[in-house]
Amino acid sequence: MKEQFAKLIDLKSIITILMTIALVVLLFTGIEPSKEVLALFCTSYGAIITYFFTRRSKGEKINE
Repeated sequence: MKEQFAKLIDLKSIITILMTIALVVLLFTGIEPSKEVLALFCTSYGAIITYFFTRRSKGEKINE
């Protein structure tokens, strides 16, 4: 059980959760950041999500 919890709370999970919370706060509160800041945040968020959820583990092969 501890091992499963440790795997759940790794760096990618923490970063993903924090970025998602920040995005929700930006979208649903009265805070209106400049368009440049919002565009930069959305681009960074997309890049982080894409990187963490599409990279392969060590030893994992591409299906051919």
